[in-house]
Amino acid sequence: MAILVWTGIAWFSAAHAQTYSSEEIIISGIGFSRFTVQLEPDAAFAAHPEASRWLRIFDRNLCWSGVFRIQDSRYNACKAQGRTPDMKLLAQLVKTTGGSLVRLAVAGNDGSVLLSQDMKLQNGEFEETGVMGLVNRVAGELTGVPASLGSTVAFSLRQPGRRKIIARINTHGRRLSGVSRNPFISLFPRWSPDGKSLIYTTVSRQGTAIMLDRLKGQPMQVLLSRKGQFGITSGGTWFDDNERIILTLSRNGNADLYEFNLRTRAEPKRLTKHRRIDTSPHLAPDNQRIVFVSDRAGREQLFYQELDTGIAFQLTFDGSSNSNPVWSPDGTLIAYSKMIGGRQQIFIMDPFTEESRRLTRGNYNCEQPTWSPDGRLLTFSANPTGTYKLYVIFMDGSGMRRLTRIPREFEETGPNWSPRNF
Repeated sequence: MAILVWTGIAWFSAAHAQTYSSEEIIISGIGFSRFTVQLEPDAAFAAHPEASRWLRIFDRNLCWSGVFRIQDSRYNACKAQGRTPDMKLLAQLVKTTGGSLVRLAVAGNDGSVLLSQDMKLQNGEFEETGVMGLVNRVAGELTGVPASLGSTVAFSLRQPGRRKIIARINTHGRRLSGVSRNPFISLFPRWSPDGKSLIYTTVSRQGTAIMLDRLKGQPMQVLLSRKGQFGITSGGTWFDDNERIILTLSRNGNADLYEFNLRTRAEPKRLTKHRRIDTSPHLAPDNQRIVFVSDRAGREQLFYQELDTGIAFQLTFDGSSNSNPVWSPDGTLIAYSKMIGGRQQIFIMDPFTEESRRLTRGNYNCEQPTWSPDGRLLTFSANPTGTYKLYVIFMDGSGMRRLTRIPREFEETGPNWSPRNF
């Protein structure tokens, strides 16, 4: 039996998927596949008085992981009716000398167990965060990339009549918490790769500034502001060393991209030199390339640049406005917003073949995408109800759902996803 592993696009070559047989499966192009599974409780699990509720929790997390389609799922985007299962997922209640635990075992359709992960029960119960971790680990063993359940999204939140603040929430719309602690409008949060710091842009009567928040109650720091030699500032994107960022700075009225060292605070290094506006940079995972937005072609289009050569190449050429580009975690895809029929919609593209796919099709704006840490989902801001809210979709455009449970009149924009769980 061959088991397909989720994959994106291989750089200039095909991707070899992991299998549990001698058969080799080659996947290339913009692709997204999920395991079709049958979730089966064993006798002890099924006899537990909370079995029905527990199975609903498992169903939700298996679905929201972006890794599985489940037969008889309650979620339309994850139903696997009419599909032959690739495998079984066995939910088992096991008693040990150290207490009871729930085991999630991956088995072939003949019942032979391939792998399993355990979760301890506390007083005969478990928290849903435990199921998130369980599913994350099973996904990691099957595909080599753990799922992102329970990870954190930072975003701008505006209560009616008040300024925008930076807030954070997890993948299940829980653990909502304010982050920014200042009297200014706060926008564009960007997590450091280690999830320990956050930069964001503030707007006040004095102009714009870039703030650094190390979290854990540490004082916030002003990195760059309009009071200095630069005009409009906004940022940014992080290098893997958690010490350098790329951001947009305006000098003499011209916006370009600069590299800035947070530790040394040395003079920012200019990366683009053009008379038109360059903004919205996003650094590829290899830290060698950036994608950004520029109006060099007349309208906002996406451009690609190798940092060592400084030569920029245009990626999009149509007459529509293209913005908000972000690299996928494996560096093979770019998600972005594109103006279609007067509405912003989410697209993904392979920057090397120029193959693209439209993910959203609503009669409303969908913009500012951000990838989940495992690259299987995207979060973005959309206004189907008139007010911008955060939504999540699978990378094939299916399974769109509200991320938050915040009241309708609150506006949610500018999401950025971190692998860290708070």
